[in-house]
Amino acid sequence: MEPLFAGLEPLTPLNNEIKRCILSEDQVADDASPGLSHVRRSMKNIADRIHSQLNSTLNSNRAYLQDAVITMRDGRYCLPVKAEYKNQVAGMVHDQSSTGSTLFIEPMAIIKLNNELRELEIQEQKEIEAVLAALSNEARPLYRSPEYGHGAFGPAGLYLRQSRPLPPL
Repeated sequence: MEPLFAGLEPLTPLNNEIKRCILSEDQVADDASPGLSHVRRSMKNIADRIHSQLNSTLNSNRAYLQDAVITMRDGRYCLPVKAEYKNQVAGMVHDQSSTGSTLFIEPMAIIKLNNELRELEIQEQKEIEAVLAALSNEARPLYRSPEYGHGAFGPAGLYLRQSRPLPPL
């Protein structure tokens, strides 16, 4: 098998760039691009501001809450408010418990911050797509070149593509 692959050039620079940018099947590194790094820093800052504001709201409205926790509903940070106190916590209702005794309310004080966070999440997705497209564009010319692509694989590539065992050497 070695002689079949001996003529192949290693793709070390591209491989290193892919490993630097793609941490796992579902995670792209913050520093994969300056834009992605900036967006994720902004997301962290907004999330910190949201949690700070929510903790303040939670502490000042503790008597109206079913539990003193911050929860997510429809991708929005909410507080679990007892149904009988729904008018005491100004905000947008996103959900209701199965018993109806709890309403999940996004406090007015964080609606704008949650909107900013959602916009940043959309921007983050666009940045990730740009990183993946750039890596694909770097690999594309190598796919068909003789030293990297199907020409160099020759018989080995044919066997691999057809999922047949290789003959003994």
